[in-house]
Amino acid sequence: MRTLLFLLLISLPLVSEAQDKEKQVELQEVEVKSAKVVVKPDGKTIYPSAAQVSHSANVYGLLAMLPLNGLRVNVTGKTIDVVAADGGLQIRINGVRATKGDLQSLDVATIRSVEFTDNAGVRYGDGIKYVINIVTRRKKGYQLGAEATNAATTREGDNSAYAKMNSGNSQWGAYYDFGYMDYRHNDYLERADYSLHDGSVETVERRQHDGRSRNFSHDVQLSYSIADTLGNVVQASVESQFSHSPLQPNSISITGPYNQIATQSSRSRTFSPVLNLYGSKHFGSQTLTADVTVTYIHSRDFSAYDEGSPYNYWDRGKVYSLFADAVYEYRMRPFTFSAGINYQQRFTDNLYTGDVESGSKMIMGQVYAFTQQAGRLWHFSYVVGLGYNNLHYRQGQESYDRHFLRPKFSLKWSLTHMLSLSYSLEMSQWISRVAMLSDTRIRKNAREWIVGNPNLKQPKRIEHTLKLDYSSTAVYNSLMAYYRRNPHANMALYTREDDQFYYTQTNQRGINVLALSDYLQWNLIPDKLTVSASAAFYRDYNYGDAYKHHYSSFSTGATVQCFLGRWTLTAMGDNGFRWLEGESKGKQPATCSFSVMYQTGNWNFWLSGDNLFNAHRVSMESELISRQLHKLMQSSTADTCNKLSVGISWKLSRGKHFSEAKRRLKKHVETDTGLLK
Repeated sequence: MRTLLFLLLISLPLVSEAQDKEKQVELQEVEVKSAKVVVKPDGKTIYPSAAQVSHSANVYGLLAMLPLNGLRVNVTGKTIDVVAADGGLQIRINGVRATKGDLQSLDVATIRSVEFTDNAGVRYGDGIKYVINIVTRRKKGYQLGAEATNAATTREGDNSAYAKMNSGNSQWGAYYDFGYMDYRHNDYLERADYSLHDGSVETVERRQHDGRSRNFSHDVQLSYSIADTLGNVVQASVESQFSHSPLQPNSISITGPYNQIATQSSRSRTFSPVLNLYGSKHFGSQTLTADVTVTYIHSRDFSAYDEGSPYNYWDRGKVYSLFADAVYEYRMRPFTFSAGINYQQRFTDNLYTGDVESGSKMIMGQVYAFTQQAGRLWHFSYVVGLGYNNLHYRQGQESYDRHFLRPKFSLKWSLTHMLSLSYSLEMSQWISRVAMLSDTRIRKNAREWIVGNPNLKQPKRIEHTLKLDYSSTAVYNSLMAYYRRNPHANMALYTREDDQFYYTQTNQRGINVLALSDYLQWNLIPDKLTVSASAAFYRDYNYGDAYKHHYSSFSTGATVQCFLGRWTLTAMGDNGFRWLEGESKGKQPATCSFSVMYQTGNWNFWLSGDNLFNAHRVSMESELISRQLHKLMQSSTADTCNKLSVGISWKLSRGKHFSEAKRRLKKHVETDTGLLK
């Protein structure tokens, strides 16, 4: 009987595929009146309602309305943050990683569904836990658009324009974005207790008032693609990013054993062109994709600080990187099989001059291969995958080759058509910040230094996730228990030598995290009033070679959205986020914001406010609890308090929808300069 059942399951996809070849039925488009959520083993697929789409000025506005547990979407700032900082986020369009320009030039009306993964599989590589894949339909004709968001109470803004033209199977695209920020009311307070070798404690207070920080950025992107209605596509795109932070001296008042007014100043400039080539070919139920991205990053930085004695340095960074991958997917019934391989090569050439005399040349090469199968059997669905990673690293006399296996298993049990229980187990490697691998040491002030460590090894993560999901037309709720082990993690190490204090990272015993969370979205009045709320408990366990620290925290947040004809009203708030990693305890403050948007024809106008009725808000608070060095640090800026922003967007679209050809956008972009700061 078992043999007969096995043969029957194997023959089903073959029979189905033969039937599909004999008869293809084209379904007409159906308008969905309310948002629908389909739960999957590693996440869910969300079909936005017509009201949500029509009341979204851009893709960030739409994503803010959807149940994306674990993420915080800032509509006016055009950012998406991982609340618990427990993994990376990738945003994709039709399966391939998208850039900021891709997102801002995306016509919300073309979005068919949003696939959200909060337990990413082996396909996405190390460090990625959340994936947002936006599935769109293509449109003939042309699209033009522009958007401007500028603060009325401070000097900050983001302005962009884009154009897309479809002719036959070809599409041309152009995008430009200009952003600026000029904060003039930055405050910083630091109290440090240094335990000296003679047993005494030296207390130093550093205070900055009305400091200034500036940044200007330009982003230009050009693309061309040719695609057919079967989904075969070839695309080429080139992008150039430029960022500039001008020189701005800031005064810091220092009190303690010595009193002085120190001057701190810095400037930076980064230029990065990117070339991407992509191709995809469909063979019935099979798909083969290939992607190549070449990136160059050139950066110039200057830093000076004269506490105790003058100290300044220049650094010049060059990064050359190549990313190439190929993925094969075979969609069968009752499962989908996928396999792939990618190759990465990164060469970093950083030069420090001035009071830091150092040259840092690093070569990192990686070959990663994976295979994964996802399917469904009776009331159960599963994902089984295995990745293999070979990492090569060389810097000066230091070099190593490491081999990793990255298994993953997920199982979901559909208790009813609305209730499901799932469990996943995954092992992955956590790649260190590249700059910490250098052998450079930089002075931070009269007592402290930051030192790279070329001997750092990439530790592994072992993650367990248990979720109970409930999904109906009006209510979506996700209750999750998460536990992560990081044995031999890269952890902080503070040492004292000649009453100088050195910070570096070494592989120590490990960091473990326990999280219990609940996310609720309730459509009180369909397409009119939606309320979402979240609550989470975190327990951090830090085991260094010479210390042990435990820490508990609790976070909550809520969002209310109201759709009234042409008007959209949104209010958001949370109590911030707290954590402890190594010997550093951090706290992000509570936030609150609102937005009012009015839509008429091709125009959208909106007013947003952040942190109202709060004249002085701490933007970041942290504490260092090392035995030989204890510090309390607070950063704040009046520019983000009582902040009002006004925005306007315009879009013009001509043409009609046709069968989606699944254009692929940029997949991999290198951003790490490798500089130690």
